[in-house]
Parts: sequence; structure tokens; C-alpha cells
Amino acid sequence: MYNIRMSLTDSLKTLSHHAYLLVGGDSIHAELLSILEKKHKIHSQANTDFFDRAYENMTIDDARELKTAHGMRPVGPLGIKIFIVRANNVGHEAQNALLKLLEEPAEYAHFFLIVPSAHILLPTVKSRMLVIENDSRDSTSNTELIEEAKKFVKLSPAKRLEIVKKLVEDISKEKKTKQDAIIFLNTVQEVVYTEQGVKKAKKTLETIEQARMYMNDRAPSVKMLLEYVALNV
Repeated sequence: MYNIRMSLTDSLKTLSHHAYLLVGGDSIHAELLSILEKKHKIHSQANTDFFDRAYENMTIDDARELKTAHGMRPVGPLGIKIFIVRANNVGHEAQNALLKLLEEPAEYAHFFLIVPSAHILLPTVKSRMLVIENDSRDSTSNTELIEEAKKFVKLSPAKRLEIVKKLVEDISKEKKTKQDAIIFLNTVQEVVYTEQGVKKAKKTLETIEQARMYMNDRAPSVKMLLEYVALNV
């Protein structure tokens, strides 16, 4: 995995990589479309070689759709295909499917994955992508999140519940949002995955993924889901 800290425009002067990881939302998606059109003359409208999808929770079926589209050769004069995937969460099975796709991308394919936090993805998936960071503050914030997650995992269940209580209170007072809770779960998952591995921590990883999936419901009980994780990591 390579990390670049510069503007998106500078990072995409040339499409020299097959897979890019962008952290953000609608604004970075709009900026990406503008760069592709103005800099590289790649239009998103009426272009059969342009795949652009947005998911609340990307599933294995969504990943299979992406794989099918990837297998179809480009028909336009540029001879390339653009794949943009925006997801608030990416399921474990979907990540495994993405990994296989990113390991052997077609020479004509360029992938852009846009997520609210890099911690949504497992390290093995991120290692196959060029990670573009617009601001060095993001790196500092990520480091702090990782340290907090490491501390959370090592604490007793009772101490974890205290942290959950504080986070839930901050959300109720609108100091933080549900998205902060999701990012926290993503970070805990990455720490568990990195320190324990899939085989040893399979049950824990499944617990976190299940909680995160329900967190994306319209009216989830954030408190119950975070407490569930706190008692089972």
C-alpha cells in the first residue's frame, strides 16, 4: 500500500495505478468525476465503459456485479474502463471478492473506491490500492483512533462499557454522530485483524461486522450494538 498526501488533482495527473482508495463522500466523488472528465477526457454520462455505484453496505452480490462488469472489455475509443464504488461499509465476503479482483486487474481497468474511513477495509485490501490522503491531519487522526482501539481491545469488559457509555452520550449531545461510532468499530476491527489474524479472531471479527451492518439501519440502537461489541471482543 502506498500513501500519498497531496491534492486529488495532483495525485491523478496520470492514471498510473489500477486501484485508488479515496477517503470521503459526495464532494470527493464530484471532484473525481470532474478530474476524469477535464483532465483525462473520460465522461461519466452515456459511457458504457464507466461503472459508478453507491452502496450503504456493499455485499458479496454487489462485488459479483463489479466482477462481471470488469470481465467485459471496453468498447470505447480510449480502451479503458473506470470503476467507481462508493460505500459506507463493505462486508467481509465482499472484501474478499474485491481482493481477488484487485490482485489481477485487467490492463484496461481503473478502480476508485470511496469510503468514509480507511478503517472500513482490511489491511490486505488496502495493500492493493494507492491510498490518497488530502491532508496530513487525517494521518494524525487515524493514528489516534488506532491507539484508542488498541486500548479498547485490551481493557476489561467493564472498562469497555464505560468507553461505550461516553461515546453514546457524546452522540446524544450531538458532539459526535453515528458515523463516528461506525468508524470506531472499523478501527477496532482493523486492530483485531492485525494483531490476532482471521483464524484466531474469526468470531470477534464476525461480531464487529454484524454490529456495523445493523448500525447502518435507519434507526439502530447504537448503545446496544456498541455494548454487544464491548462484551464480545
